[in-house]
Amino acid sequence: MGSNEMVCELSSGCKNDVYGKLKYCALHCSDGEIESKDMDDYLQEFSKVFMNYLYENILNNKFYKVGKNREITPDYEINEFKYENIIDNKLLTEKLSTMNIVIENILFPKSSNLDNFILNARTVINYLGKVDFKNCRFGHLYFNGIKNYYHKYCTFSEGIEIHPSPQVRTKDNKGSIEYRYVDCIFEGNIALTPSIFTDEIHCNMFYHCFFKSNILISNLKFKKTLFKFPDILQVIKNKEAIDVNFSSKKEFDRIKYCYKIKKLSIIDCSFESDFKLNGISKEYCQRIENAGYEIDNDILHISNLDTIDTKFKAKVEIKYRNIDNLKFTNSNVDKVFDTFQSKFVQAKFSKSIFNDFAGFEEVEFGVIDNKNDIQFLTVFEHVTFLDFSSFRGANFRSGLDFSKTNLKDKPNFLNVEISRVNTNRETFRIIKNSFDDTGNNIEANKFFIEEMKAYREEVNKNSRNSNKYIFIDKVLIILKKIFNKFTNENFYRKFIINANYYISGFGESYIKPTFWLIFSLIIYTLVLYIHGLYFDYFDYFIWSGVEWFWIFLNNMAMNLLPFSKFLEKKSGIEFISLLFYIWFGILIWQVVVAVKRHTQR
Repeated sequence: MGSNEMVCELSSGCKNDVYGKLKYCALHCSDGEIESKDMDDYLQEFSKVFMNYLYENILNNKFYKVGKNREITPDYEINEFKYENIIDNKLLTEKLSTMNIVIENILFPKSSNLDNFILNARTVINYLGKVDFKNCRFGHLYFNGIKNYYHKYCTFSEGIEIHPSPQVRTKDNKGSIEYRYVDCIFEGNIALTPSIFTDEIHCNMFYHCFFKSNILISNLKFKKTLFKFPDILQVIKNKEAIDVNFSSKKEFDRIKYCYKIKKLSIIDCSFESDFKLNGISKEYCQRIENAGYEIDNDILHISNLDTIDTKFKAKVEIKYRNIDNLKFTNSNVDKVFDTFQSKFVQAKFSKSIFNDFAGFEEVEFGVIDNKNDIQFLTVFEHVTFLDFSSFRGANFRSGLDFSKTNLKDKPNFLNVEISRVNTNRETFRIIKNSFDDTGNNIEANKFFIEEMKAYREEVNKNSRNSNKYIFIDKVLIILKKIFNKFTNENFYRKFIINANYYISGFGESYIKPTFWLIFSLIIYTLVLYIHGLYFDYFDYFIWSGVEWFWIFLNNMAMNLLPFSKFLEKKSGIEFISLLFYIWFGILIWQVVVAVKRHTQR
């Protein structure tokens, strides 16, 4: 029970008696200090004192009559503010609906049993026109927004459900739509869902708030701003100007984590205003450090960002963010979509439409370590770009799958870096064609080479997969594999692709075929020298019984008219010379192709 000997020690001033042996009254003490056996007594005391607090606030709104002798009498006594009296008194409820009150510095008990004691006070609050909660702490009990509730500097220690209000949106003293939560801390999960009255949110929601747990937003229509993140240096500057005792270091530590979100899920919503989830640019981080503040690397971190079945009718910005897992599924964007300089470890866009410019410039996808792991592959699956899209300067460390996109305009992949790991041939072909269409032959050549390398890997993989046979006899298995290797069409295709790769890297290098040409000339010269030296001492090669075969091959080579003139002085070695000349022609052509691809294709 309350004590009459001491007054609450709240620094901002409180005239209530302390509760029990504590230093504060029931409104300003923590229920963590209350023993479980005394909890019901404490909750009853809290309900009583809180009802008196509300009544005084209501009286301050001229909720009284002035008599002939200027005596002041309340319109209603406090004992009339009971649940059953309020809901049946239309005159009282109408008068309450015109009032705006402020409730501040209240530590609401965390106990779920509070609902059993606070029905009357809660009914009064529900009928008030507007309630501003300032510097309050909420536990199990909270006021979820069905009415005109606004919160500033409040802390929610447990999960909270927020519903849109059917009432007229409220403006601040500058004429702007108020934010429902300003500088608040949410320690538990948040769920934004429709109320029984409406699914439309007409007020701004979160201003400089700190989210320690997950956020779920579903089946809502946003007419105003969802998140407003702080301009850190400007906030500190403004508060320094109005408070000489202001601690900039303490304020910086408070507001810097407003950017951090654990998990954000947006399901079946629509946004008519801009959706901005921006972090802080590298340049701004440098300004913060130059101002003498230490910024943490993880303040821009979002563990999961899931967007499902959502319609964005205005601009979408997710810039300067570090996101572990991004899923953008069956969601459409009507205006600009911008993710400039963000980092996505895992990203998948599927069954979505971008109607305007889509920007992924200087974005880093995937990971450096374990980049071969296909789970880090960036995927655009059944995504439609109806306008220009830009991936300028993007880095896909773990590969890119762009093969199932629909493009109305050619995307910009200038200065993009894409790991060949997990990237398929069709993706490289699309990128190559985008450079071809803009006349950028040098970059087109670069991705043509990547396309052919991917094609080579594809052929090699198919070839390896086609040689899996099961036979009873191991010898027959080996013979069958050898036979298939030389009769299978995949063998020739594989041979040609690998030969092109090793000779010039599909035209990537003219140094390699030049080297092979010089090396082959040296070998051919040595063959001519050894041939002449050998037949100075012997009349036939190895065995006279096959002399007729060598003569047949040499005569056959002489009958090839384009080469016969060059073989007149190569008596006895015409066939070998023919093979070398064909080889020289291949190498010379590879040099020409490689040189052309460094200028044009």
